[in-house]
Amino acid sequence: MNQTEAVPEERPLIDLRIHHRTTYRYRQPVGLGPHRLMLRPREARDLKLLSSDIVVTPNATVSWTNDVAGNAVATVTFGTPSDTLVIDSIAHVELSAVT
Repeated sequence: MNQTEAVPEERPLIDLRIHHRTTYRYRQPVGLGPHRLMLRPREARDLKLLSSDIVVTPNATVSWTNDVAGNAVATVTFGTPSDTLVIDSIAHVELSAVT
């Protein structure tokens, strides 16, 4: 590379906060089986994951693994029946581009 060529530089384009809510309502309490959630954005060259959280109502145990493709998978297990299920996924990402 000669001295007049610019070195590619990554610049932030968008600082984005994503809040996704899924709500299920049932006529009477139901037993909730394990749920597998794939709601965390996947990092890439142009996407940086700054933070990510999942909040589940009713209270549940959340455990994280990665699948064979490297995606984050949350497995949610519940202890008691409920007439409502709410899953909130909150992520903060930064999108950038090479200039």
